[in-house]
Amino acid sequence: MKERGGHPPRRGRQAEQGCQGPLKTFWHHPYASLVLERKPPGWEVTVEKPLSLAPRSADQFLLYRTSAERRDQEARVMRGLWPHLTEAALLEFKGPTSGLRRRDLARLLSYGWEYLSQDDCVVESPSELSLVLAVPTQTPTLRRECVRCRVEAEPLGDGYVRLVGTSYTILVVLLDQVADAERDDFLRLFTHDRAKVKDQKALWWMHGWIRKARTMPELKQLEGFDDIVEGLIEALGVEELLRHVQPETLLAGLEPEQRLAGLEPEQVLEHYDAEQRLAGLDAEELKRLQAALDKRLKGP
Repeated sequence: MKERGGHPPRRGRQAEQGCQGPLKTFWHHPYASLVLERKPPGWEVTVEKPLSLAPRSADQFLLYRTSAERRDQEARVMRGLWPHLTEAALLEFKGPTSGLRRRDLARLLSYGWEYLSQDDCVVESPSELSLVLAVPTQTPTLRRECVRCRVEAEPLGDGYVRLVGTSYTILVVLLDQVADAERDDFLRLFTHDRAKVKDQKALWWMHGWIRKARTMPELKQLEGFDDIVEGLIEALGVEELLRHVQPETLLAGLEPEQRLAGLEPEQVLEHYDAEQRLAGLDAEELKRLQAALDKRLKGP
């Protein structure tokens, strides 16, 4: 696997969880949507696949359900991945702001055994189950994890890597390289090179996720949200955003004080007539206002 320049994980509003469990970031939600929308025909994708009675789940469960001939060549995302998969796969995604952490690969392997132990498991043995790790790029952490888990990397080309040494089919998707090789600006949104996205459809697709997040606090507070917003503004430009989107849409979900930040009271009030300015004042406030007005009119 070709190693690229370092991109250290960034801390957002959600603290690192370390070995306590996988970190969920805002990126997970639109990435799951991307796979759902652009997978090849015949594949079923379950987001947040439970793997135990305790809250513990893989990011995605990919299952080919139809008996018809597979049409993996029709995929519109990670086009080189699907032909290598067995008919059932567990996928873990590590976004560009969190990256791969220590024990993430071992955790994915444990997910495989947990799934095989379930009553609703659709495969009989590890050889029938694929495990997929989607990460922005190769890192020293990934190389160390391969050593710890006693697997060896076998490059498949164009950003896809097979890890050999276990009963599973283990595949690594290096998103930065795959997006370049497949010229996929939708996928590039989830890489370190998202500033290079030029496809307007891809940019507006992500903008739709930002609009949704503004009305869903549980999404807006996740690590990675601010990075996506900043990147989108940089790619489209504020003027371009305002040309296509109504200002009230951009402001949706903001608190009143956030909407008015940076404005002087006079700038706000000049847009209202006298009756509107007085609306909402109680009797005592109106008396104080009248007294102040009388004093001003009488002069010194």
